[in-house]
Amino acid sequence: MNFVVVNSTVKDPARNVWTVQTADVKTVIQNPNSFWVLYGQHTEPTYLEDAGNDQAEQRDWALTFVRKWRVCLDIGSNIGQWTRPLAEKFASVICFEPNPNFRECFEKNITARNVLLWPYGLSDKAGTATQDFNSTVLRNEPGDINLRTLDSFGLTEVDLVKIDVDGYEVPLLNGAMKTLTDNNPVINIEMKRDKRLDIVRKCESILKELGYIFRKRTKSDEVWLKS
Repeated sequence: MNFVVVNSTVKDPARNVWTVQTADVKTVIQNPNSFWVLYGQHTEPTYLEDAGNDQAEQRDWALTFVRKWRVCLDIGSNIGQWTRPLAEKFASVICFEPNPNFRECFEKNITARNVLLWPYGLSDKAGTATQDFNSTVLRNEPGDINLRTLDSFGLTEVDLVKIDVDGYEVPLLNGAMKTLTDNNPVINIEMKRDKRLDIVRKCESILKELGYIFRKRTKSDEVWLKS
């Protein structure tokens, strides 16, 4: 067993006392572009020999700005398409994916020993939200998706933060101020200016307030660095 899922029960994150449970990896991935997927016409986890690598360009550009390779945060890890190559670069990759259906695929796709998966959505306060079966969008309605702030994890030595949360960026960033201030990581964040310009403007304001400057846009992803 190579992959661990972090349980929702944590005794003392400050002392790195983590309660973990293991998950069975049922498929050995041979092709780096082979993934269990759940999107589009696939209403249950489906194995594709070549699921493609449509985010490789964004990921590779983000990595050119990284100078240390300690901890990476993959926020909105989905089925693990970023996670797999990130685990080859960083000492530790900590992932956040609230949708249990995507996590099921993730557990089949990721075999690296240096990956942890938290089953939470990240927001500006603890609580719950709602998310549809195969959706990446969180709705601010009480539901079965558990929310925490990123700051509540007390993470250190963070060198890259990848954010892909489909419209939930503002509450996420508001709950991550201390983590970003203390660690000054490279940030790769999806900014859909053509669809969510109002959210993009708010994200820009938050990042600039934290001392970040825009450096690179690739497709819908942007890289921001501490000035």
